[in-house]
Amino acid sequence: MKSKFLFYLFLITLLLTPGIYANAEKVTTGRVAATNNLNIRSGPGTGYNKVGTAIYNTYVTILEYSSTGNGCNDKWVKILSSSNVQGYVCSTYLADIETKDVVETPLTPTGERMANMTDEEFETYLTEQGFPETYKVKLRALHKKHPTWIFKGVKSKYNWTAALNTQDISGTSLLNVNPTYAANGYEGYLSTAAADYNHNTDKFIAHDGTYWFQANRKTIAYYLDPRNFLDEKQIFMFEELFYYPSYQTLDLVKYTLSSEFLKQFASYFVKGAQASGVSPIYLAALSKQEVGTSNTNICTNGKAGVIEGVDYTGYYNFFNIGAYSSTNPKLQSLKRAKSEGWNTQEKSIVNGSKFVSNNYVNCGQYTSYFQKFNLAPTATKETWHQYTTNISALVSPAISTYNAYKNFGLIEKDFIFAIPIYNSMPDSTSLPKLGNPNNWLKSLKVNGALVTNFNSDTLNYTVNIAYAETVTIDATKINSKATVKGVGTIALTEDTTVLSVVVTAQNGAVRTYKLTIKRAPKPADTGNNTDTNPNTNTTTNTNTNTNTNTNTNTTTNTNTNTNTNTNTNTNTSTDNGSNTNTQPTIDLNEVLKASGYNYTDKYLTKVTFGTGVNTIIANLTKKYNTVTINIKDKKGNAKTSGTVVTGDKVIIADGENTKTLEIVIYGDTSGDGKISGIDLLNTQKHILGKAKLQGAYLKAADTNKDGKISGIDLLNMQKHVLGKLIISQN
Repeated sequence: MKSKFLFYLFLITLLLTPGIYANAEKVTTGRVAATNNLNIRSGPGTGYNKVGTAIYNTYVTILEYSSTGNGCNDKWVKILSSSNVQGYVCSTYLADIETKDVVETPLTPTGERMANMTDEEFETYLTEQGFPETYKVKLRALHKKHPTWIFKGVKSKYNWTAALNTQDISGTSLLNVNPTYAANGYEGYLSTAAADYNHNTDKFIAHDGTYWFQANRKTIAYYLDPRNFLDEKQIFMFEELFYYPSYQTLDLVKYTLSSEFLKQFASYFVKGAQASGVSPIYLAALSKQEVGTSNTNICTNGKAGVIEGVDYTGYYNFFNIGAYSSTNPKLQSLKRAKSEGWNTQEKSIVNGSKFVSNNYVNCGQYTSYFQKFNLAPTATKETWHQYTTNISALVSPAISTYNAYKNFGLIEKDFIFAIPIYNSMPDSTSLPKLGNPNNWLKSLKVNGALVTNFNSDTLNYTVNIAYAETVTIDATKINSKATVKGVGTIALTEDTTVLSVVVTAQNGAVRTYKLTIKRAPKPADTGNNTDTNPNTNTTTNTNTNTNTNTNTNTTTNTNTNTNTNTNTNTNTSTDNGSNTNTQPTIDLNEVLKASGYNYTDKYLTKVTFGTGVNTIIANLTKKYNTVTINIKDKKGNAKTSGTVVTGDKVIIADGENTKTLEIVIYGDTSGDGKISGIDLLNTQKHILGKAKLQGAYLKAADTNKDGKISGIDLLNMQKHVLGKLIISQN
């Protein structure tokens, strides 16, 4: 690998110190503006051989301008690319050309220079790269074992919490937990948020296929933290993914592919690298990760046949491009292959390599890590742009890459590892404990009676009981592997006692229900006196309504006291008169106008997140309190409590006059009453034409209310999730 500071040799004749700095008067840089990448040639003209590729949106160092050459409207310039390739490019395709002073600039040295550093020089280098001490401990060990390896600190534009928030979105960071993994306790790694888990049924909600579930925040933090992968194998997830033909050879690609089925396509991966500028070792490892190594995958064996009436025989997708989260990802992969015309293995691999380059590597996602966590400071796309939702997908290709290099005797090449650094990181991160996470109660009883209004999500209750010396608490857990403490017969020493019922899940997660027991005062001792006060109250009400309204009300009260004092009161009232009911029908549009909500013939809007059912009813009846309001969910079930969501129906009635409107909460495209990764995915799929939103959910996606669904709406949702914007409901 050529030196990262060779271009300085054109500006100075020698290094001033034996350290890692070099002085230079001026340096000129430019940004590659050719979206299809820029050919680097051995000389100033299109007739010279191509020696490499300058990647779109990366910066190159301009070494000198040439006064000769053809095939360029402007001058040819000699450059050094970000992947250390020297050669000539047409300056027409360079933008943001800038010349600036360079004084005592820290340089990224060659592997040879790294190997020759003293301990003090290496410490200085790590500090200059911005690595905190928690990184340095592991990097020191790696440097001793592999002294030619080069570690670059890449400071993310996000602090740790903000970075974690971008990934802790439902549907964004998934893990495969099939029944076997579940039996081994891997459910402890999964999210128990409402969008990801139904704790009442103890079932996780799949976001892709059958067993791909959202990871919980602690699991995401572990995989996001670069320090957990700074060993000699896993560090290859930070390897810069550029093509170095000097050692990324055909034989090395074959070794990486490992299976006889994939090895037969090894030359196509090399062609893909040549066309894209991306490492063929990475491309081979990525393909293995995506489609496996056998010839049984219909995305690579050409034997898909007819699916849903369409023949996909002879189409290939070696990178599973387009296989977004769905019940049948392979079908989506084949649909993309057919639409692209990938009817040979070569077309699939070469064009798939270009796709990876143009849509990821060239967009600032130039390591495996950044392709999952799009958090590089040079990223040109938003954080939702990721190659995979599989949060553990980084590990396997990294180990495969290491094994390939090691077995070919190339492990001491001067690899460059771009390692992310976040501000305000915790001291360390770790995976959660294994085991089922359910720590909810199914029921809670006091003295054999179910606690009034018990809800498994509600943790605090007050229960009034008659005077007693003890109270009996019973609780039923939802998951059999959980344990419950604080139940049984408990002594009461005070009139108000706070008790805790503690539920501990199999994975150790704790949920505590609080019971405030209020007992009545102890009754006074009155000896043998007996006070009997039977009270009988009988009410008879007869109402006859014709053209003449006759109203007869008879009330008889009998009160008997043991003191032999009897009081009998009989009241008979008869009112004869005429009563004609001529109440006018209410205009339901006036009801809606008075409510403060916005409305059309179909939809009710201006409803904020968390609005309760009773609030909707109160606002619709505050002026016309004789109308009837009913609210139903999308399945037609009546809603009498809780909050309203997109898709709920509001039925306003006055006699036979009715109006039905669907509630729309802008941003809530899934009908769960909040904005999360599910809404981002729904909107993204709609824009891409992969899954269409309809009705109230389509209207909810129009967050800027311009009558169409676009990237602006998607961006608004993302900013809302990240806390940078509150989507207006007006």
